[in-house]
Amino acid sequence: MKKVLRVFLSMTIAASMLAGCGGTNTGGSSDQQSKPQESVAAESAAESAVKVESAASTANETVAGAADGELQPLAGVPGYAIGGLKPAEDLDNPEELTEEDTENLDRAMRAYTPPADSLLINNATTYHYYESMGKDAQTLYDAMLMCATDPTNVDNVVAATISVDPTSTDFISVLQLAYHGLLYDHPELFWLYNGSEADLSFGTPYTQPGNGTYMVYIYFKEPFDGFEDMMNNFNDAVDNFLADIDTSKSDEVIAKDIHDKLIQTVSYNIPLMEDNTPAGLKNLAHTAYGALVKDSSGNPNSAVCDGYSQAYVYLLEQCGIEATVIVGNAGNTMEDAGGHAWSAVKLGNDWYEVDSTWDDAGTIDVAVDGIKESNPLEYSYYFEALSDQEYRNKLEHALCYVTTKQISNYEPDDYYTYTTKDKKYQLSLASSSVRKRANETTGLEPYAPLMELAPIAEGTVFSLR
Repeated sequence: MKKVLRVFLSMTIAASMLAGCGGTNTGGSSDQQSKPQESVAAESAAESAVKVESAASTANETVAGAADGELQPLAGVPGYAIGGLKPAEDLDNPEELTEEDTENLDRAMRAYTPPADSLLINNATTYHYYESMGKDAQTLYDAMLMCATDPTNVDNVVAATISVDPTSTDFISVLQLAYHGLLYDHPELFWLYNGSEADLSFGTPYTQPGNGTYMVYIYFKEPFDGFEDMMNNFNDAVDNFLADIDTSKSDEVIAKDIHDKLIQTVSYNIPLMEDNTPAGLKNLAHTAYGALVKDSSGNPNSAVCDGYSQAYVYLLEQCGIEATVIVGNAGNTMEDAGGHAWSAVKLGNDWYEVDSTWDDAGTIDVAVDGIKESNPLEYSYYFEALSDQEYRNKLEHALCYVTTKQISNYEPDDYYTYTTKDKKYQLSLASSSVRKRANETTGLEPYAPLMELAPIAEGTVFSLR
């Protein structure tokens, strides 16, 4: 007896991403300053020259079970990737394999058991995006998460049954929703984010059940050999970070303490802001690993916006506080806006938005230092303001615990005005900014389905003003 060959269309996930993710919207600009006794308004320290790139790759192999149960390459078939995702092309009529060949694949799927002592740790009690998405997306999310428990094993093949045709454009949206939702709910999967260290592959059989459902297989084509070392490094860094966070305090205090320590710990990776090379797009600075351990160049605690935001969310999750990542465009105006990521945290019954990247005054320090030689007078006043702990504390909480309405069109008021000690100048190192979520603008289409599910922050109980 012969069975129809189950041929897998391999799709390597390499997500379209936030390249650069705008450093901060605050900083000193010598061209914008007025004369003594007048208000001094500082422009952006490091402008977001950010493009959203599709880091799409094509996996041109199909796989089937070999005699030893290992997945082996067969004939080439066009593949497609998240970010550059396109419908599968028409396939030729399938060949046939022996019963032994096909049963070897089935045996590998049945025999695999995820390890009980997985290094993936997450203490969250609820995952916002998972709870908000539909059944098909949840099914793919579950399958990808199960597969991710042991990325060192290519025999870890997980089957997902969905109601969306895998060759349709609707499937693209569902898969993008599940993939991005998984990574923003689970920042500990940093090695999957943008294909930084490992790629998930997808396969669909030629023949489908014919009852309104479709099968999708998920697996790792290549083992992730660095998984254990990187996860241990990550878990140790998280433990060390949280060691002096008093989790007996209220959620709003814990979230503030984590925010404050994070921006003191992490340095914004300015060179990566405009690096749209393949290596730049996959740099670990885009992940929680970069923020809490090191980036791909070995720089400790080095991140851009998605690294800051995912690290913040993950640290909150470990303290039992619900949080998630928000993605969109942000800048001083929408004309200069670029791809950006920030966070939302649930305190009590309400959501609040937090931008730990733009709250990091360390980036302003770098910008101010840049005018030390060219304009020593202004430098001295900016340095004075940044050295004033009370004023610096205001800057570092400007975008912490704000509503969606406030952060969408942010206008700093007199609270952020600093009067120099000699009473000659007033200056502000806080800038106005605007932002739109991915579902409200163009250029971030892969994230739009997920941002339709993002929480709207309306909380007004807690404020750091």
